[in-house]
Amino acid sequence: MAFHASSTAEEDIRAIYDDDYKLAAAAPKSDAARAQAYGDWIRAECTPPKAILEIGCGSGALLSEFLRSWPDAYAYGVDPALPATAQSQQSIRLMRGFIEDVPTEAGLFDLIVAVNVIEHTIDPSTFLLSLRSRLASNGRIVIICPDGHSPNVELLFFDHLYSLTQGALQICGRSASLATEKQMPAPSDIGDFQMSIFAAATDHRHTPRAHDTNPVELYSERQSYLERWRMLDQLLLDRRQSAADLLAFGAGQTAALLRAYAPETWARIDSLVLDDPTEAWNLGRPVASYRDAVQNPGQPTLIATAPHVQEVVARRLERDGFHTITWNELIPR
Repeated sequence: MAFHASSTAEEDIRAIYDDDYKLAAAAPKSDAARAQAYGDWIRAECTPPKAILEIGCGSGALLSEFLRSWPDAYAYGVDPALPATAQSQQSIRLMRGFIEDVPTEAGLFDLIVAVNVIEHTIDPSTFLLSLRSRLASNGRIVIICPDGHSPNVELLFFDHLYSLTQGALQICGRSASLATEKQMPAPSDIGDFQMSIFAAATDHRHTPRAHDTNPVELYSERQSYLERWRMLDQLLLDRRQSAADLLAFGAGQTAALLRAYAPETWARIDSLVLDDPTEAWNLGRPVASYRDAVQNPGQPTLIATAPHVQEVVARRLERDGFHTITWNELIPR
């Protein structure tokens, strides 16, 4: 388990998810695609439930996805930053808040889901214990979170308080009197994530042993990964070839990371281009359609997409006459 060097007060964490936190509504098409991918993965591992509770439900897209396959189920979603556009429906109740705000009269649930939530909590064991208190006797808890077995961008987000391996999740589960039934990495189309499925139990003799990375090696890999991000700004400044202004192709998570971790390069970005401007995050730069930008090629363009797809994106832009700047060999994941 990796965690912040200094503790963070609970009220400071809660303040992150105030009215300015817009992630769930930032990119509707991507949100829907992500919900479908997670829904397919979870449904493949779980039997049809009668009552579903999702903690950190975002827009409610995943719950809607569940009910397409499980139309007889009832769903309850809670999120501290529930978008104003998210509305309860006949079989889906949505509310703003945290797990402790779910009213007792909502009852117990035979499927509790938390996707990319546990890494944000003050204490993962306490969080799992709170989920267990809302679990029906034969129910299951599905936890999906970033895969802590190899360093990835989760280490760069302030509100990710923990990076968890399978072994760390098992330990947290035991502390909450939960038995770990299954653990697995995500399908390749989802990315660097993992799933753990827990059941209420006190006997852990049948828990499968986690295949964790050597902790000394993992520590060294995490240190190296963070050092590569520290070096990124200077590398990009060297590659811009004295260009005063840059375009950036991409306006999502990777662009946000560049804004935070390569600030001098970001200061030289004039505008962001992407195929669908409606999917752009609000990053303080003008956003343009790639269809329009391609009419005036030649400007140096920083590829602000995930490293593993940068070469493919760069080839496309170069065919259209842009001079691309990639950085995937420094940070390949």
